[in-house]
Amino acid sequence: MIDAGIVGAGPAGTLAAKTIASQGYDVHVFEEHKKIGRPNHCSGMISVEGLKLLGLNTDSSFIQNSIYGGRIYSIEGEYIEVKDSRVRAFILDREKFDNELASRALDLGVHYHLSSRVEKLTISPGGNTTLLFKDSSMVSKLLIDAEGPGGRLLRRSGLDTNQQGLLTGFNVEVEGVEMNPEIVELWFDHEKFHGFFAWVIPLGEGKARCGLASSRGDGHEQLKTFVENRFDLHKIPVYRSGLVCAGGPIKKTFYDGLMIVGDAAGQVKPTTGGGVVLGGLCGVAAGETAIESLVSEDYSSNKLREYEVNWRKAYGGEFQAMLALRLMMNRLNDKLFTRTLRSFKEHGIENKLQKLVESGDMDMQSGVIRNALFDPGILVVLLKSIGSIALKELLSIF
Repeated sequence: MIDAGIVGAGPAGTLAAKTIASQGYDVHVFEEHKKIGRPNHCSGMISVEGLKLLGLNTDSSFIQNSIYGGRIYSIEGEYIEVKDSRVRAFILDREKFDNELASRALDLGVHYHLSSRVEKLTISPGGNTTLLFKDSSMVSKLLIDAEGPGGRLLRRSGLDTNQQGLLTGFNVEVEGVEMNPEIVELWFDHEKFHGFFAWVIPLGEGKARCGLASSRGDGHEQLKTFVENRFDLHKIPVYRSGLVCAGGPIKKTFYDGLMIVGDAAGQVKPTTGGGVVLGGLCGVAAGETAIESLVSEDYSSNKLREYEVNWRKAYGGEFQAMLALRLMMNRLNDKLFTRTLRSFKEHGIENKLQKLVESGDMDMQSGVIRNALFDPGILVVLLKSIGSIALKELLSIF
């Protein structure tokens, strides 16, 4: 019997494993793919603050590019630009990034099992979980599920998390394109990218990572059309696909002998779909609770409840604020969205947003959202653009 099993070698799972192993426990990570960090479904952008929170250096080899700001476009080409004088985010090579985290966990004695797909879990009352593989099994005192969005394994094991807001995402890397190498582009088209947006992320040297997420079923065709229109490219490389979380955290993240972290728990920013930082921090929180559980030899849901109490206390308000903004944005049709951007420019709101972004945090967004909503100038523009009902619903969160 092992002390702790982790399903999934992404950042959330690895950081949970690293936390537990730091206290000398026997930790095993089970990854269904042949290599850590593959396949890569992520846009790869992480804030400067977030990288530091995860204990990583800003001069690491996995950093591909530095970002100073972004442009938000409507379907009609109307846009606003917010740019800082300092680096606000980095673009990651996710395979190298995930392997750097895994390397640190390996140094602490974590065991990685690649090409090890867990088919089902059998959870005993009070703790101890049996992991069932195709031709073998293993028993763990407690388990952390970091399998990614959708909870396939959990459903097969009789636990349906009822995760909301799952979208299908597609991304591709293109070469020989021209764009500002310091600016990320976000394109909103309610009809084509329903429930989210398309993005263009500069990688430097004429390269860019393009992607989108949508609730529609033809996202790959929409991505192809988007890249053709944005860069006049008529032949693009093979795209990658995966699920994107935009519905906020699931209702319950603990059971007897089990904690759920990262994308599987919906611990992802609903505004952007980014989950590396907040998911990783929640992974650390799960690891800390696991240590207490192992010390006390108590693996019951009553004990593991502490994990959910802790992460919701630390980050629950952030998720709630970002989800409220996401739901409001989903209700804006293309005409209203264009009108809002145009009004922002006409009333000089870009400068206000610039100051808010400069003083804000890309991951802990509730402060920026709150300050924006209670700025008289922004409030007036939003009232005219989106209407009083939608605005009141958003304000009620604060």
